[in-house]
Order: sequence, then C-alpha cells, then structure tokens
Amino acid sequence: MAKDVSLTIDGTSVTVPEGTLLVEAAKAIAVDVPVYCYHPKLGPAGLCRICLVEVEKTPKLQIACNTPAADGMVVRTYGPKVEDGRRAVMEFLLINHPLDCPICDKGGECDLQDFSMAYGQGASRLAEPKARKPKAIDLGPTIVLDDERCIVCQRCTRFDEIITGEQSLVVKDRGQRDVIATATGEPYVSNFSGNVTELCPVGALTSKRYRFKSRPWDNHRTKTSCTQCAVGCSINVDQRYGTILRTMSDPHDDAISDGWLCDRGRYNVGFYRDARRIVSPMLRRGSEFVQIEWDDAIALWTEHWRGAVSSGGTGAIGALGGGRLLNEEIVVLERLLRGFGVQNVDWRAGRQRQASPGTHGGTYAELETAQLIVAIGRPPSQTAPVMDLRIRKAVSRHGARYVTVGAHAAGSAVPFSNVAHVGALAADLAGIERVAFVWDGIDVAGGREAAELMDALAAKGVAVFGYVAGEQGNARGAEALGMLPGGGGLDASAMLSAALNGKLRSLAIFGANPVLQHPLGERAVRDALERVEFTVVTELFMTETAKLAHLVLPARAAFEKSGHTYNADGRAIALAAAHAAPDGTLADGDMAVALAAALDVELPDPAAVDAAAAAPPAVRGARFADPVLCGAAEPSPAAAGLEGGLRLAIAAHSFSGGGTSYFDEDVAELRPRPTATLAPATAAGLGVETGALVRLTAGDRELRDLTVVVDEHALANVVVVVDGLPESPANGFAAGEAVMLAALTGAAV
Repeated sequence: MAKDVSLTIDGTSVTVPEGTLLVEAAKAIAVDVPVYCYHPKLGPAGLCRICLVEVEKTPKLQIACNTPAADGMVVRTYGPKVEDGRRAVMEFLLINHPLDCPICDKGGECDLQDFSMAYGQGASRLAEPKARKPKAIDLGPTIVLDDERCIVCQRCTRFDEIITGEQSLVVKDRGQRDVIATATGEPYVSNFSGNVTELCPVGALTSKRYRFKSRPWDNHRTKTSCTQCAVGCSINVDQRYGTILRTMSDPHDDAISDGWLCDRGRYNVGFYRDARRIVSPMLRRGSEFVQIEWDDAIALWTEHWRGAVSSGGTGAIGALGGGRLLNEEIVVLERLLRGFGVQNVDWRAGRQRQASPGTHGGTYAELETAQLIVAIGRPPSQTAPVMDLRIRKAVSRHGARYVTVGAHAAGSAVPFSNVAHVGALAADLAGIERVAFVWDGIDVAGGREAAELMDALAAKGVAVFGYVAGEQGNARGAEALGMLPGGGGLDASAMLSAALNGKLRSLAIFGANPVLQHPLGERAVRDALERVEFTVVTELFMTETAKLAHLVLPARAAFEKSGHTYNADGRAIALAAAHAAPDGTLADGDMAVALAAALDVELPDPAAVDAAAAAPPAVRGARFADPVLCGAAEPSPAAAGLEGGLRLAIAAHSFSGGGTSYFDEDVAELRPRPTATLAPATAAGLGVETGALVRLTAGDRELRDLTVVVDEHALANVVVVVDGLPESPANGFAAGEAVMLAALTGAAV
C-alpha cells in the first residue's frame, strides 16, 4: 500500500498517496488546474503544457499533469509566473485556431474558450494570416472532424489506444500539417466512437447527430440510466423543445460505466421522434388496424380474459415479457397476473434462459481484478459493450487472460484464446486465484459446466465472480420479481406450443418480440400467434409480433418513465423521466393498473411497490444454468464439435434486435446487414471471398442473401450470422448445429 505524502498547494496543506499527480492532488482542496491533454482515465501525456504550476526550489514551471506529489513540496497554481506561462501556451494554441466560436458546436462548453478568457491575451500578435486546414472531414458514421480547430491534445488517439485498445485513430503528418485520421484510411467504426467527441476539449471532433442542433445553455439535462443493455450506465439526456438531441456520459459513474458510453446507448435516441411511433390503441379488423380509445381497449382486454377463464380456466391465458419494463411495472404486472390466477408467465421471449449469476455474482470492479476471464456462449462485446471495456482493461493493464468457450470469437480488441468446452480450461486455471465467468444466459449446457467448475474452484478458496450478459436490459428484474411460471404454469416455449395446439386462448406480450427472437423460429411463432383467439401486445412500434396481435397498446419508452431496474452486477439503478411521452401512450405499469381495476384484482399500495422495486434483487437461482430456472440441458452441439463440418454461431450485434434501433433512421448506417462471417482458411476451403452472396441451410430452414465477410479473428470451421435482423431472422436456427453454405447460383460450398 502506497504511503502518504504531505505537501502545500496554494498555502493549504494536503496529504495524498505517494505518486499522486499534482493535478489530482489540487482537487483535494477544490483547485482545478487547467488541462487539455490530461484526463484522469487516460493518464499523463505532457503535450499541451497548459497545466503549468510553480514548484518552490524548482527553477522552471512544471506541468501538473505529469509531476507527482512529493513530501514537503510547495506548489502554487496561480501567480504572475504561472499566469505568464499559461498565457504563452494559449498564444501558441491560438496562433492558427479559427475565431469561429459562434458557429462551433463546442461553443459554451469549450475548454479552449474558457481558458482563453482566463489566461489568454486580448489580441493576437501574429501578423501573418492563420493557416487554413480542412473542415468537415467525414471521419466515419458518427463523427465529423474540423481539423483547423484541433490542438493535437491526442485525447482521442489515446482513448482509442488505452481504453478500447483498437488503435484505429492516429496523428498523421507533423507540425501544423498534422491531422487526426484512421490508421488504415477506412472510416472510424467502433462501439465506443462517441466517447472521443466528449473527450475532445475543443470543437474538432463533433457528433454528426448533434452537429449544429443546439447550444448547451438551450438544453434541458436530465440524469437517468441507460436500459439498452444490462450494464446500466448512468447517462445524461439533453433535450430542447421536447426533442432529445444527445446523450452524454456521467464522468463520475465509476462503479458502473467507468465514465464511458457505448454507441448504442449514446446514439439510439432518434426513435423517440420517429413518425412510426404508436400513439393510440390499435385494434385489428381483418387485415387492417383501426384506432380505438383507451377505455374501449381495456374493456376489450377484460372481456377476452374473462371469457377465456369461463371457457378454459386461467390456464388458457398466458403472459410473455417484462425484461424491458421497470421494476415498479413488473411488481404491479406480476401481482395482477397472480391475482387473476394466471400462472403461464415468462419473461424469456427470446433465447436467454437465465438472468441472475446466482450466489457467485460479482461487481464490475471485481471483474477488472480477475486473473482469468472466461466467456461462455456469446461474449459481452456486443451484448454488454461497456462490460467488455472492463475486460479489455483487465487484460491490457492488469495482465488477465481472456478465454472464450464455444463457437464465438471474443470480438474484443485484446488477445484471447478459445476452447471448445469448459472442461478444456484446466491449463488456463493453473495458479489462478481470481477468476471471472461471463455467461450469455443462453448456452444452458455450457452454463451448467461452468457452474460446476465455479463451485469446485470456490471450494478450493479461489475467488469466483459470475456475470450474465444477456439480451434484455432488465431481464434480471423480470426474473427476480417473479415473471416466471407459477405452480404448474407454462414457460414461453410451452405457451407457444400450447397455442399451436389450440390450447391457449389469450396471450399478452409486454415489450417483447418473440416472432424475431424466440428460438422456436419465426414461422412456428407466427403460426402459434395466428391460432390464439386474442393477443394483446404493448409496444412502441409495429414490430413483427405486434403486426400479428389483435390489440396493440402504445407503451412509453425508457426515457419517458421514472423508476428502477436491476443491472448485471445486481444494483438497483434509478431512472428519471427525461422526455415527455407522446399523448395517447401509457406506461406498461399504468396499463396493468387499469386492467387490474377492471378485473377487480387488488394491487399493493404504491409505497410497497416502490420498496420492492428499489430493494436488492432476489437471487432466483443458486448458479449458472440453474435447473430450477432452465430445466434439463441438452448436450451442446458447439461443445461437441463437428469434425470436418461447418457449424453455426449465432452472434449478437449492438444495433440488431428489430426494436428501437430498427426504427431509428439516425443509426441506420450502424445497423448490421445479413452476413456470413468466416475465417480466412475456412472461406478459402469453401471457395468464397468477401462480398460473395450465399444462402445458409440446415434441414428445411434457410437464410438467403447473406454477404460473406472474411475475418481473421473468426474461428475455424464456423460460420457466424447475426441474430435479430428482421430481413434475415436467424431465430429458427440452433447455435452449434451443422449447416451448409450454397452460392446463389445453387452450387454447394
């Protein structure tokens, strides 16, 4: 443990751990030393020199961002010598910087603007005209670069090197000709690209979606939490005149996001203003939908549920969903269903089977400390990108090893190895004292093998941390708060099978899209829903499932509600309404309250609901793939391997899923296209190249018009397709099954 040192800053005694930089030591007495290149998460760089301070007995000014505190040091952060030094630095930075603050997107929140006023001189001494550099350089799908504003602090390139490890951004050329560019000349594409626009202390890197939209003083900011995945990052939402213009990270959210955001959480907000949003209850008559009033919708719902009970009992009713609702809504909905006698309840409308890691659950901070990190099934690079940043940090900074189990590559910019099954991890476990397991909640066989290993390691005194990076933002809340089959009730698969057999008369689906996501397959789920007498769906848009419903109810989105959810490391995180919901919409919880009143079901009082929603989550299963939650596990075809054959990996993508990203034209360029990804050797053996069009078949199922992508990080003898694409639904296929690729000409490859 580092010893403490005592020093004096601006006449005040300060005690800090040895090695603390002066810029951080000054914060202990609420003194902010100006910085450009320095950032606490990036470390010192010593590039811009604006952080000059005076250290007693040192002849020259020192940079506070790269000078550690020492015992007995006397530091002055202001005074004539310091201010003259900073003035000189500002003069150099402004020599060629354009005077375009009135049209610069950074105006009003620009460090260069602020420090120029604080330390700069009133007029330029430069007689020559300013050097002109390119403007509005298209750097990629999310970012525009105004190169003439860049002060080459290199925060962006260092973020790309230190935090993501992707090393896509570089500084090219030298002197006044230097420019931020991509190393390959290709567009800058990353799950975390938006962070560099926040890190940029000037107006050089700007967001395409926010450019020229507003000034910071015109925005109304609300702090809430992101629900796009299970990580639960704290997020600031800026809106103007009722329109969400941007979201920004919370730099103090160290425990969860570490101060970063993924691009899905940052950019997927355009759907809030999309004209396709459902804003009134819709009743299907024949092949068309007509608008009806809310009172009529609730009355119709009540009538059908009472009719279903009178003819078939409460077993004729089922409810799906909950993983995208708030805890408060889940508490009310679960009490409504049980109060009416409905036991056919399940949140698992997709592939995921479990949300809780069980008794070995760990925090995000503990994930960083693991010496070995094991990802079973889909790795978190696309399902929980900010969790993946923690893994990258553990590997790149702390020397952890990263291993994936099954048919998936890590999808992360750090070294990894792959094993076919958990039993092959023995060599990786030698000498390990801290190990983390990240499970996708889907691969039940792999999860069960991991659970047995976790218990065995814990019994030997190894510190074991478990995480589930699944499909839905509040899957853990739905599971913990009871959206599971009751006594004798059916789970989602059994409900759909019962519907196919004509035994389920009414089905309510809350914020879920099983047509696109349930592993029974698109055709089978469609057939099942078409045989249900009355299906009600609560949704934001007319999804594939909503189009098959009899009654579609307009729901409110996450930024339009206040409450709580549970995140992947077991915290109850708060959400605050940051956007006014469209007239005519209701929160799912309000729909449940209205239906309960019509059905004469007593609900808990609001105080009890709030208490249950904010309490720590109940641990429903003791371990990964708990038999109580997941049932019996079939042998995993991915684990068994397919000698000499081609096996299927069904991958997630941050912008797939057919939900809010599909109805957000602002992120259209970021949505994945139907592809078949192959390793170079596998592609060569099959005789295909990048760009070829193929179809994938397994039995009587097929996916057509897949574009081949050859990726050096893909695993051998595996073809990877993206799940959740409306134009190419893969939910009828099983991970690890044998498949064939065929060119569109019909020749098998």
